[in-house]
Amino acid sequence: MAEGVTVSWQGESYEVERKDGRAAAPGPIPVWEVTREGAPITTFPADPDDGPGEGREKVVAWLEANASRPATDIGRH
Repeated sequence: MAEGVTVSWQGESYEVERKDGRAAAPGPIPVWEVTREGAPITTFPADPDDGPGEGREKVVAWLEANASRPATDIGRH
């Protein structure tokens, strides 16, 4: 079920991959896993009909909502 997309936001690139949830918390539901340079950032529940576009939207919304947090707090830098 692996589907992926790269999200570019404010000059940074994030890899977003849909996983079956067995290897990612909270499991075992499908999730969108977000990484940057191989480091895990966060996960979001994936709806059954989600495609890469929905994954991208969820990640961008999360990045915008957390833009004021220290970079080390969310592991983005």
